[in-house]
Amino acid sequence: MKFNCSCGVLIVDSTDDLPHKGHVVPDQEWFATFDALDELIDATAEARMSREHAYQRVRELLSRSARLVWQCPGCGRLYLDDRNRQLQGFVPESESVDHELLRSRPS
Repeated sequence: MKFNCSCGVLIVDSTDDLPHKGHVVPDQEWFATFDALDELIDATAEARMSREHAYQRVRELLSRSARLVWQCPGCGRLYLDDRNRQLQGFVPESESVDHELLRSRPS
């Protein structure tokens, strides 16, 4: 996926481990996701599910709960998928906003 920010910067999402991409879990999904993970762990133990199948189920649960978010490295705008997976943009209140809010570690 790639799209242009309103400021003109091209935002590219074509690989993993991107410093400008993140995942947001709505609070209404937070505890339901934990409960679903607990159930999966219990079911895995009872059914002797393969590790690979369990890994896949966990990824599905997390993917269902989370929405994607990207930040423009040029202007700091945030772009977030809404409930219908449509991109919504949000403009920072000032130019001094950190343009690496989604980065988890130094480059």
